Amino acid sequence: MGIQKGILFIFLSLSVLGGLLSRDTLMVGYHLEPPFVTLTGENQLFGPSVWLWENIAKDNNIPYKYKQFSFEGLLEGLQNGQVDLALSPLTITSDRSQVINFTAHYYIAHSTLLQMEVTTLERTFEFIKSFFSINFIKALGTLCLVILIFGILIWLFERKNNIEEFDSSIRGIMDGFWWSAVTMTTVGYGDKSPRTLGGRIISLIWMFTAIIIISGFTASIASSLTISNIDSKNNQINDFKESTLGTIANSATSEWLKNNFYSKQLNFGSMEEMINALENDKIDAIAYDRPILQSLIKNDSLQQYHLLHTKYNPQFYAFGMSKNLPDSTAEIINYSMLYNQEKLDWKIILSENGLE
Repeated sequence: MGIQKGILFIFLSLSVLGGLLSRDTLMVGYHLEPPFVTLTGENQLFGPSVWLWENIAKDNNIPYKYKQFSFEGLLEGLQNGQVDLALSPLTITSDRSQVINFTAHYYIAHSTLLQMEVTTLERTFEFIKSFFSINFIKALGTLCLVILIFGILIWLFERKNNIEEFDSSIRGIMDGFWWSAVTMTTVGYGDKSPRTLGGRIISLIWMFTAIIIISGFTASIASSLTISNIDSKNNQINDFKESTLGTIANSATSEWLKNNFYSKQLNFGSMEEMINALENDKIDAIAYDRPILQSLIKNDSLQQYHLLHTKYNPQFYAFGMSKNLPDSTAEIINYSMLYNQEKLDWKIILSENGLE
């Protein structure tokens, strides 16, 4: 089987080389898309996509030259034949497949969301505001109601035989409420205690009941105050239906948002434009490919941004190819791409760029 694959590889290489001798050097277009395509300090391209393509070209003696484009310019170049192959990762979609060809995919990504990191002042404000939230008021109100019920019960039993501690008038209900709250919290001041048989039975029931319900009410109240709840209140894509989201124009994420009725999206030409809009509160979050946003977070030394855990819109990354590219050339590129993805070096470079 290995010999057959080797013979096929040599045959395809000779075929594509013969085809390339009769045509110009391949125009390989790119736009910077860290971590897949980025620049070193010496203006040299590097990244997993660059490594993969340069190994394909080296294995098959394919002459090529690089040229930088905007994202939209790259797509247009592929369609009109000015670009033979797009080095930057492109998501395979049905619309794009009508006007350009794709290699086999070499990475599966998802879209996600990026927001500005919450400042300490904003956290404090949100914490104080949570005391007036509906969840907090509901939890506190329910707890007070249960305390009041047991306070009334103890007062009904104690109001005739324990007048000095539980007033016989309607005001004695407050004495019962005080006793119920003190008993529930196990403070035990001892200023009020039941003396009747019925009162002591109610006390025993309340003591054991309070142990069970206090943990639930405490957790409910705490969850409405905790900072982690504040951070995760918008952690699903559906939570952003009414938010203004920014994304790259003509990207797969842009199409997904449009098809799923996220009408408040703004399209931008570059990541720099989106970041500027996010920092100036023109958009609530950036919706884009997770690996790209992870690379942005990795280089965020000031910790200004926050990447949400939500994942949606799975995408298959591939090299885009012009339909003018000879079939023999496309075939050898495809075969060589799969061949190089089987190498350990490919797995290593993915790991080094946080793309495991």
